[in-house]
Amino acid sequence: MKSCFATRFLRALSFAALSLGVGLATANACSVCGVAKEEARGAYYATTAVMSFLPLCMIGAVIYYLIKKTRSQRD
Repeated sequence: MKSCFATRFLRALSFAALSLGVGLATANACSVCGVAKEEARGAYYATTAVMSFLPLCMIGAVIYYLIKKTRSQRD
């Protein structure tokens, strides 16, 4: 039996809403967001910066590799 698009869409939407709700509930349990010590706050900001820029650097490295590979194949 084939399920229609609307049924699959509603299942996916409800799963996403449930996942988001669980994720938001666990986000409130973060113990370092309200840290009072300056050393820990600096470590928190540094870790946040690394986690933010690392995926961008990885994507850039893949794009650079692909461009370099296609240029070497043309020559």
